[in-house]
Amino acid sequence: MYPHMNDIAKKISDNQGDDLPPMGRKILLELAYDGTDYIGWQVQTHGESVQSAFESRISKIYAGSKIKAESSGRTDAGVHALAQAISFMPPESPRIALDKLQRSLNRMLPPSIRVISAKTAPEGFHARFSASAKAYCYVINTAVEDPFTGRWSWHLPSFSKICEVRKAAAFLVGTHDFSSFTVERKDREDAVRTIHRITVRRFGKLICVCFIGDGFLYKMVRSMVGSLAFVGRGVIPPDEIQTILSAKDRRKCYDTAPAKGLFLVKVFYGKSDWKRFSLKTAPFHGQTLR
Repeated sequence: MYPHMNDIAKKISDNQGDDLPPMGRKILLELAYDGTDYIGWQVQTHGESVQSAFESRISKIYAGSKIKAESSGRTDAGVHALAQAISFMPPESPRIALDKLQRSLNRMLPPSIRVISAKTAPEGFHARFSASAKAYCYVINTAVEDPFTGRWSWHLPSFSKICEVRKAAAFLVGTHDFSSFTVERKDREDAVRTIHRITVRRFGKLICVCFIGDGFLYKMVRSMVGSLAFVGRGVIPPDEIQTILSAKDRRKCYDTAPAKGLFLVKVFYGKSDWKRFSLKTAPFHGQTLR
């Protein structure tokens, strides 16, 4: 149904310089947002979501037309994004140049949401189903908490056994049934996912655990980090992570890490694009999410 992933990635790259989008083609945007004050990406009835904030503004730009945004995935309440990929089909009129669309949205959106790029999407593109992989980063602060790290990281001063965490994370790499590391899983849902790579890097007082995989279950990354935190604090040995994974039982997992430390960093559309990705710094170093 959808074009080959490498073809999609090439067409996205080719379309970066487009100005006025062609008729009948979707627009692909990348959004950065601070998820602290939102109930997640998806529209819900009990609070404001990133999706509802975005759709209400873009509808005004397109003269009241109802716009439905497709996302690469649903970030949970309190989870942030550096480059959430979304796509939508613009109405036939008015036709708006991509640079003007980006500027207009950034004037209208709240400071906690920003459009960082706008491109014409390839034919047949879908922000979720065309994605080949995603990178998530979880941030742990091991030093004194300040107003900024307190907002975007988990404060764990005793998280010091980095080598042990790397050993534990290695058990999670590959294709596995991750039933132990998801929440509220329906019996019919397939829990098999592939994690391509997990890196654990220190940037000063911050430790970043970066997961790259083909897809993630509900609260899967936070569940894995919650258990890895017990390894990092010396409470359990690294090989207990393998035992938890093999059990395929949520009751064997440790606490779920808080949402505030989790960032969707990048969505990949080329089949092997994730191999070239490297986390250069903590997600909120050198950039402002508010």
